[in-house]
Amino acid sequence: MDNIEDILRALAEDDDEQPEEHSEANSEEGGLFSGLDPEMLMRMLSLFEMFNQPSDNERFLLALKPLLREENRPKIDSAVRLLKLFSLLPVLRESGLFEKLL
Repeated sequence: MDNIEDILRALAEDDDEQPEEHSEANSEEGGLFSGLDPEMLMRMLSLFEMFNQPSDNERFLLALKPLLREENRPKIDSAVRLLKLFSLLPVLRESGLFEKLL
């Protein structure tokens, strides 16, 4: 976790343009990334990794795609997008985003 914080601090600092005093004041206040929670960043990273890994159902649909007629192939792409969205629902439910809606 410290590595991510170090990387974010390095990105926030611009040693070429800022004097040393300004840099120290910036680090005390938190700098550009002061409002970001490292735990939330890690959750988002795992969410993106999950989103990029195809499930068995997605692989199955993509394998069927070349066997379909040209006009039906876009339907496979839509179905794959829907499967990805449905896979995100449990994560969104855990985040508490839907509490106000239900």
